[in-house]
Amino acid sequence: MKIYVEGTPIFRQRSGVGQYTKNLLEALFKLDTANHYTIFGFLFLGRGKHKPIPESPRVGYRFIKYLPSKVFNAVVRKLTAPPIDVMLAARPDIFFFPNFVRYPLPLGSRAVAVIHDLSYVLHGQYTARRNRQFLTRYVPLTIKKSQHIVTVSQNAKDEIVSYYGVDPDKITVITPAINHDFFNPRPQGEVAAVTKKYAIAKPYVLYAGTLEPRKNIAGILNAYATLPPTVRDSYTLVLAGGKGWLDRDIKAQLEELGHLDIIVTGYVPDEDLPALYSGASLFVYPSFYEGFGMPPLEAMACNTPVIASDNSSLPEVVGDAGILVDAQDSAALARHIENVLQDPALADELRHKGLVRAKTFTWEHSAARLLEVLNRVGAR
Repeated sequence: MKIYVEGTPIFRQRSGVGQYTKNLLEALFKLDTANHYTIFGFLFLGRGKHKPIPESPRVGYRFIKYLPSKVFNAVVRKLTAPPIDVMLAARPDIFFFPNFVRYPLPLGSRAVAVIHDLSYVLHGQYTARRNRQFLTRYVPLTIKKSQHIVTVSQNAKDEIVSYYGVDPDKITVITPAINHDFFNPRPQGEVAAVTKKYAIAKPYVLYAGTLEPRKNIAGILNAYATLPPTVRDSYTLVLAGGKGWLDRDIKAQLEELGHLDIIVTGYVPDEDLPALYSGASLFVYPSFYEGFGMPPLEAMACNTPVIASDNSSLPEVVGDAGILVDAQDSAALARHIENVLQDPALADELRHKGLVRAKTFTWEHSAARLLEVLNRVGAR
């Protein structure tokens, strides 16, 4: 089959959707020896070629060069989505749209689309208004017009089925996974180099992710501030991640707690993450909502004990390998943080269980599920 893949998520600075897309495609291209893939996107006047996945006899690129992506996006948001197959002058067997929205295909190709979660409608307060309006408008059309839907967790599938009344058989769960050659326990020398880079001088409790309200940074700060002074004085709190949407209250709270040993690293490049995870005494992730939630899985793969929320998809990620807490209960979070930090046997048990669980998530397995979906949709 000829399969066209929308490449927008992998061309820009990669968020969770972009990381999922790139890793899944790389594993798929290694696995699939039969189909031909074309990754498409916008490249106005041919400027700035960028091919994040190498070309091969079965993987190529196709760029729309006569229209800037910003103009296309403006047309989509203000008017309607233009026919992407007409713009590409192509009628492949399948289009794969990995970022929530299927664009019109009047030439008749079949489509598989990934809807990562329903945070924009179920927890709209955590989504920027323009993005919320865009997804509210186009996701229902994507569900209706696509031959099959992929999502990243059973919780997300249940929400899509319930909210949009979709036949469960139309949705396949294909979870994100771990590159175990990258996310693994790092030696002490590597950990020391990274902690020195971020001026971390003591044992530390780590959060990694965007600093935004949905991630419940306020709950982490409240929990840390209420730890017994003897515990708090022994451990730094490290918030590793770039600034996010609606972070004004987070900044204010950080200023209020400026007397405590809290380090905000800013954006952390991928190459520093495994050592940063490996050096942490504990990883905390009490998010209010996740479509999947990669950071706890990455932390477990690096042999770090994990505390995460008991909501949305996080129990599917953590299982019994970590401690699950109510995201609304910062006092309970503080108690669990203290317990893990003060009980080496408990911390060691969580480390062992986390390593075992993380190894069950592989991109090869996820790619095999996607290939099965593509072959099934193509066969119809």
